[in-house]
Amino acid sequence: MPQDDLPSEGIFESLRRLGCTGLTVLQNRLELFGVEVDLQKARLLRKLVLGAVTVLLANTALLVATATIVVLVGEDARIAVLVGLSLVYTGAAVGMFLLLRKELRSAPPPFNGTVSELKKDREWLNSQK
Repeated sequence: MPQDDLPSEGIFESLRRLGCTGLTVLQNRLELFGVEVDLQKARLLRKLVLGAVTVLLANTALLVATATIVVLVGEDARIAVLVGLSLVYTGAAVGMFLLLRKELRSAPPPFNGTVSELKKDREWLNSQK
């Protein structure tokens, strides 16, 4: 194809297209960031609600179970039973705390998708040099 048949573009047209492409990429990344913010918010809210309901129900169950056991045992063993149940409850609480800590530490970092896409963009731009 002869050189004369190619449409001649000015530098301003090239810059305009480059700017348009850059803004489109930025818009896509910002939209992804917004989606990830919503996901993180929903996950946090779900964990908080589940945790609060679990604590409420567990406390109620433990109080009723403890009262029932204390009433059923004789007066001589009530102190020993209360101490034993306290040790069991403390052990269970420590176990639950360790599980919660493990869950919180194993969660993916927030905005992982956005950061990953930005890294890909940077690598692609560096490879174009």
